[in-house]
Amino acid sequence: MSVLFYLFLTLWVAALIYQILALGSLARFSRMPLPSLSGHSHPGVTVLKPVRGVGADTRECLTSFLNQAYAPFQVLFGVADPQDRVIPLLKELQSSFPEVDVEILVCQANLGLNPKVSTLRQLEPQARYDYLVISDSDIKVGPDYLQQVVAALQEPGVGLVTCPYRAGKMRSLGAAFEALSISADFIPSVAVAYYVEGISFGLGATLALSRQVLAQSGGLAVLADYLADDYQLGNRVAQVGYQIRLLPYVVETHASEETFIGYLAHQLRWARTYRVCRPRGYFAYGITQVLIFALCTWLFSGLAPWALGVVLATIMVRGIVAYGSEHRLLQGQLPWPYLALVPLKDLLSFGLWLLSFMGDKVRWQGKLYRVKPSGELDRISR
Repeated sequence: MSVLFYLFLTLWVAALIYQILALGSLARFSRMPLPSLSGHSHPGVTVLKPVRGVGADTRECLTSFLNQAYAPFQVLFGVADPQDRVIPLLKELQSSFPEVDVEILVCQANLGLNPKVSTLRQLEPQARYDYLVISDSDIKVGPDYLQQVVAALQEPGVGLVTCPYRAGKMRSLGAAFEALSISADFIPSVAVAYYVEGISFGLGATLALSRQVLAQSGGLAVLADYLADDYQLGNRVAQVGYQIRLLPYVVETHASEETFIGYLAHQLRWARTYRVCRPRGYFAYGITQVLIFALCTWLFSGLAPWALGVVLATIMVRGIVAYGSEHRLLQGQLPWPYLALVPLKDLLSFGLWLLSFMGDKVRWQGKLYRVKPSGELDRISR
């Protein structure tokens, strides 16, 4: 056997150990209880919700934030374009929920390269309450969402609460691959990080914190030119000494109409941003590519039958990880047949991982940017 055979066999064993660790972390996280709501106060909460455009699930997602079993709370919708076709929908929702304090703000000022952060900076001064919940516009939550988030936020030492997410409805192949990436890769990696070293970042599906903690962390202005604003905000909160609480409350992200090309572009954008934000963790992510190492082991074994068994066993393990994440932890809607696409997704993921090292450019909302070593964006085209 060649040196390359033993190298890839060793890497396969290491990657397999990671998969087993991921399974254990997912199982442990799925058993974590939600915070007890008894004994907690009900401080006022302001939800900051930047919105852009109307998709098939926009109404359902936005309505879920108005239909909360919590009081008092305020919802601030921010729209950058006064001609955005989402505005009539927002006004309709405002009329449909007269009992909820809803405001619609047109945030036309351009305060940095990240349009979401620009909108958030214009929404924050209008917030009525000291507790803030920031959430992307494509997120759907349950009616007890604010109760759970605020209860976790009141735990000693907690500075920011964030939530895992699952894919919602899938109406395209791209959306199905996005769901697979969440279940087979992203959520397992977050669970492992949470138990191995603790997390020092947030997830854009939910970022809940107090105004005091936000100010201590530098405020929203320091995030103006970062693409990974959720990561940066959580990291800054952790740097000033607070705990990041990963709440076992699963929300839904709805990218139901994403094309396959859109999926690839999104994954490459995420990969290049992640490489800059967490270079060591990102390199380690490449070492977790267990299927690639199984295939290379088989190849450099001279296509030995036993090594083919390694490949087949690896595919089975990856299917178990994806199933455990999607159907046990996330309680997701991904149909069983789509789990057969996990090997193809793994090959694509490895290709994107390699491609992420071959440049620093990303395309986001129709504009081309360069991701600087600091993690900030630099626009190179309009």
